[in-house]
Amino acid sequence: MLDGLRIMSKNVFGRVILASFAALIVVGFGLWGIRDMFTNFRANQLATVGDAEISVQQYRTDYQNALQRIQRQARRAITNEEARQFGLDRQVLAQLLTGAALDQDAKRLGLGLSDAEIARTIRTDKTFAGPDGAFDQNRMDQILRDNGYNETSYIREQRQTTLRQQIAEAVTGGLKVPDVLLSAVNTFSNQTRKADYIILPAPELAKIPAPSDEAVKSWYDMRKDSYRSPEYRSVNVLIVSPGEVAKTIAIADEAARKVYDQTAAERYVTPEKRVITQLTFPSEAAAAKARARIDAGESFDAVAADKEAGGVLADIGDTTKAAMFDPAVAQAAFALPQPGVAPPIPGKFGVVLARVSKIEPGATKPFDEVKDQIKTQLAESQARTETQKLHDKIEDLRASGKTLSQAAEAVGLTPQAYVTDASGAGKGEAGRPGTPIPALAAAPELVKAIFASDVGVDNDAVSRKDGGYDWFEISAIDPSRQLPLDEVRPQVVKALQESEAQKQVAALANDLARKLDSGESLASLAAAQGVKVQQTDAIKRAKAPGLAPAAVQQIFGAPLGGAGVALADQGGRMVFLVTEATTPPLDPKDPTLAGLAPQLASSLADDLFSQYISGLQSQLGIQVNQAALRAINGQE
Repeated sequence: MLDGLRIMSKNVFGRVILASFAALIVVGFGLWGIRDMFTNFRANQLATVGDAEISVQQYRTDYQNALQRIQRQARRAITNEEARQFGLDRQVLAQLLTGAALDQDAKRLGLGLSDAEIARTIRTDKTFAGPDGAFDQNRMDQILRDNGYNETSYIREQRQTTLRQQIAEAVTGGLKVPDVLLSAVNTFSNQTRKADYIILPAPELAKIPAPSDEAVKSWYDMRKDSYRSPEYRSVNVLIVSPGEVAKTIAIADEAARKVYDQTAAERYVTPEKRVITQLTFPSEAAAAKARARIDAGESFDAVAADKEAGGVLADIGDTTKAAMFDPAVAQAAFALPQPGVAPPIPGKFGVVLARVSKIEPGATKPFDEVKDQIKTQLAESQARTETQKLHDKIEDLRASGKTLSQAAEAVGLTPQAYVTDASGAGKGEAGRPGTPIPALAAAPELVKAIFASDVGVDNDAVSRKDGGYDWFEISAIDPSRQLPLDEVRPQVVKALQESEAQKQVAALANDLARKLDSGESLASLAAAQGVKVQQTDAIKRAKAPGLAPAAVQQIFGAPLGGAGVALADQGGRMVFLVTEATTPPLDPKDPTLAGLAPQLASSLADDLFSQYISGLQSQLGIQVNQAALRAINGQE
């Protein structure tokens, strides 16, 4: 073939044919792109929905914008691996596929939106309103920049969003929650039940025969993983916390007194409060006339009720002097030595008669009462600085080759030695969990770092939530091991006896429930077992005081007149008989239903629209370049 091409290229006619063929190839690539021979996708093509295409760049841009929004909300960096665990990649792709399908549907339906309507929608969006409540172009530009948009891209997206919403409203608009569904919700939420029941205690373990050696060995062999000791690590820990450092700092009375004098008015003074009502008059003459009537013995309320007097009543209520709007009125009202009516006061909006009906004196906490509190606050404030200084000293000592113990000794501290498992608990016996170590159980980030390190490793300090630091050195590791049967035999025997006790009480409870269903009375069965019959109140699924959720579920799962069994405290069993089931008539005004109706309608609308989208995508056809998607998300 290559020889033939070389022969053709030696004459003019052959060269013309080859040039024409090359031109056809170039034109074909220009029209249809270079497609993968196996996937039939172009290099930058991620997916197709009908005639619409979603590019790799479009997906990457939307994915990064969504990831940045999540990072801003979480206030920390989110890795791609974490984002995939959240399903962000699938959500972004689903949104793009849905949008592309709806855009084609809008085009098919002939939907459109004018530039004027888009502009009106944006200008009335409260998100872009300034302090005065009006549209603020600068605020809009700032918000768009923060979210990765420019004005052109935002307007284009808003146009698409609005058209998609029109389709959604056409599909789900006017949707009403069916009465059948409301009736079912009413039954589930408002039905009340009563039940008679007895409690069968689990047999005492002392009364359960000791299991045979064969049974013990069989139980152990089937559950060996349950009888392993956890990995333990011996570790020296040096904790430097502001709280502990603060205990070593002595604050002089003079320093505390200085802070008290500077902050007493804000922190330790409770201002005087008065209950004030005021009458505002348009002139001094009207106010003086009203005051004369009060001085003559007429009540303030009577003068206020007289509309011909011309006063406007305002109930200020319980207030401080500083909180009052009119300083002149406040000065006069708080100058009264006791409840009464102040003389007429020229105020901002007229002449005021202010009545004080109640006085709550102010109070100031003395220095001696708050001295210790101030000293503690000052010590804690200084402790943060001292903690950082200690951190720097210890790090310098460790960098010079000192061990953790040597560095701690140099700054006057002593590390603590612990043996801990991965939960922060100490070493237990025979595989049993140990007692939590307070210093470690309260610092899970430290325990995590301990079990991520190894013997002889120079570990970085672990930051504490209180602003302090933890240093640690691992001296030994005791690996997890299989505990032999001889070592855990008492635990295995106890587990076998507990299992047997549960089987016995469960068998007895189920037998009694069958007898109840056969017509025997609960009273006679209770007497035979030496227990008393009890009765529930009218309970609901969401409100059943004194009953465990599992018992409530079983009671509502049984038919009226039916019997059942539920777990009870301490391994016992409840045997019950449903005696009454009452469902109130459907009332649309019921607060529970009224609150649920919008949620039900929204859920139904979402389901309906999801079905519409699914049908639309199925009709248009969807293809996704899975190889490109994995490559974008770092999975290849």
